[in-house]
Amino acid sequence: MKLFLFGIGGTGARVLRSLTMLLAAGAKAPADLTIIPILLDMDMQNGDTERALREVELYRAIRRVAYKDTAASQGAQTERRTFFATPLQPLGTLQAENAQEKIGDSVLPKLTDHEGTFEEFLSVSNMDDIDRELLKLLYDNSAKPTSAELKLNLSVGFKGNPNIGSVVFNALEDSAVYKYFTGAFNDQTDRIFLISSIFGGTGSAGFPQLVKLLQHPSQKIQIRNAKKGAVTVMPYFALEENSQSAIDQNRFLSKTKAALSYYQTQVNLDALYYIGDRPGSKLYPNVEGGAKQTNNAHVVEMLAAASILDFANKPEGEFGDAKRYFEYGLKRNDRTLDLPHFYDQTYNGLLEPLIRFAYATKFFTDFVPGNLGEAFAKNLSLSQNLRTNTFYTSLDNFMTHHFKNWLGEMAQNDRAFYPFDMQNDFNAMVRSKRIETGFFDKGISEKFLRDQAGKIENSLQSSFPEPEKRFMQLLIEVAEKCREKLGPLNRQLSDAAV
Repeated sequence: MKLFLFGIGGTGARVLRSLTMLLAAGAKAPADLTIIPILLDMDMQNGDTERALREVELYRAIRRVAYKDTAASQGAQTERRTFFATPLQPLGTLQAENAQEKIGDSVLPKLTDHEGTFEEFLSVSNMDDIDRELLKLLYDNSAKPTSAELKLNLSVGFKGNPNIGSVVFNALEDSAVYKYFTGAFNDQTDRIFLISSIFGGTGSAGFPQLVKLLQHPSQKIQIRNAKKGAVTVMPYFALEENSQSAIDQNRFLSKTKAALSYYQTQVNLDALYYIGDRPGSKLYPNVEGGAKQTNNAHVVEMLAAASILDFANKPEGEFGDAKRYFEYGLKRNDRTLDLPHFYDQTYNGLLEPLIRFAYATKFFTDFVPGNLGEAFAKNLSLSQNLRTNTFYTSLDNFMTHHFKNWLGEMAQNDRAFYPFDMQNDFNAMVRSKRIETGFFDKGISEKFLRDQAGKIENSLQSSFPEPEKRFMQLLIEVAEKCREKLGPLNRQLSDAAV
């Protein structure tokens, strides 16, 4: 099953970032699932988008080397696909019927060739006087740069103006990326999912336009009949004051209310997920777009990503004729969240995999470099390859500079998600439970890790002659041994709220 995932605007990119981390950790997903991420944004230089693109490319590079191909692995019962298991495949790499134009292999295909102002996009200079005057009534044309809508440079997005974005997205059907999508969508089992914010410019404009287009009678029957879902992200952060910015956060709630009213009657999907949060005390920089827009990860984005997997995991028979709406809830409304705050579905499908991946990350980044003289490392030629082989450098980059940073950003945000202390030792890494140690059992000690790595590596040699594939299996099994050492977690919340 392919899931065509449209991430609209900066929120789409941030949720894709969290989804990439969850998939790297082995979050629950159908075994036959392939996700086709498609980011739609005019702001091609957006910092959040660029970061998400890097992480997807690292994910794909790691996965290509980590596992055996399908033909070779059919008889290999020892292979376990946990980390980086679900394929992420760019739209342009699929075969598309009657595709007139190639769109490349980027997750961010170019939406339009236009790089000028909104006024130029509308070709105002070619209009007659009456039409030009009408536009001046509909759109702000003042000299003030923060409010002049017709003078808005579209290369950095719509700056929180869905009235402008909806006009631009109205031309989506004629874009090369959409035409390629329609040519590639051919399987009756494939699904479509959309990510957008409801309070910005790009997401709130693009979402209803794309839904309307996907359901239009002119679309091919496979697209019209496909199961469709979406997550709509409501306000969850506040911005710093910036008089030079065109983004007005005071309009977030009014835009949200207006959009919700419209969605109730005009947006028909098989599953629509809503998520948001009361903004905390930490303010995000008020940046209109471009490379400087890099917001810290937030737990709302992680849970929005979880809705994508929830939709993918739903069996076909669970969808009915009636629209279904979903919201997200926690056990308690604390400002700092830990593992016990989440109910069973989230815990089992997302957080248990995160525990294992956190152990694997700590093993690779903190333990392996200091133990290159051990037998398991020598057998894998790690001393020669750790800093030169593309697989290992990509894995180190992903774990050190992306996964750890993602966790750290969420831990420091407000609301915070702080389940792991990656700076602490293995026995205290999971904050909700410290592994007890004593004279006879040191928990997850250096000796424990050396012994386990040696035994596991020896057992894998015959089945995995390629060292990179063997190392991925080693990571999976060492993480499992660490999780066994941790033992059952008490998932009851303490009386003290944080």
